Amino acid sequence: MTDQEIRQHRAAEGSGSDHLWPLVLLGPALFLLRVFGEHGWVYWTAAVVGVLGLIGAVFAIAGAGRDLARRRRPWKAVFALLLLAVGSFMIVVRLVER
Repeated sequence: MTDQEIRQHRAAEGSGSDHLWPLVLLGPALFLLRVFGEHGWVYWTAAVVGVLGLIGAVFAIAGAGRDLARRRRPWKAVFALLLLAVGSFMIVVRLVER
């Protein structure tokens, strides 16, 4: 194996590792809406953080879908797709129900 092939192999192994980063934004937004949702400033703070998380989730879902189509760590990609879809759905439901 040449050095170029080794680098390509390592790059392919590393792909798909960080599709869940939008949950860092979606989680606290859902928590704020669930616990302190009756306050106006909490609603708007959670809305801003949640929308940023939704924007990130769109890109992460696309990346996880790409990894699933290329058959790179398919179970990890399915898990990421499931968590991101549920998180995105829940933040939209919580923001709309207020």
